[in-house]
Amino acid sequence: MIKAVLKDYANAEIGENGEIVSVPEKTFIQPIVTSRFTYRALEIHALATDEDSKMTEYDVMTDMMGLVVDIFKGQFDFDDILDGVASEDLGDWLRDVIGQAMTKDKKKAQLKKKAEAAQK
Repeated sequence: MIKAVLKDYANAEIGENGEIVSVPEKTFIQPIVTSRFTYRALEIHALATDEDSKMTEYDVMTDMMGLVVDIFKGQFDFDDILDGVASEDLGDWLRDVIGQAMTKDKKKAQLKKKAEAAQK
């Protein structure tokens, strides 16, 4: 299971000095992440780090946001991410959500390996 939290900045409570007091949040949950998404994440990473690739940071960000929308199967869309994540947090937010999907697959593989070893 992985989670993504989006904030509703349009309904943020603003203090007297202009500081944000509170922001409503919505948590989205995706119980199953298939290997297809892990493969796509690895593909994006490979292209982004390939010196011969002509991918821009914009292209990488667009692909990563598209991947997250697909992982969550339309529970939210591209614009929801743009409006629900602060600009300074977007890169970390994307890495966190995609990292959750990747880590889960790694953990599954480790558990499977342990189970197979225990059966021998």
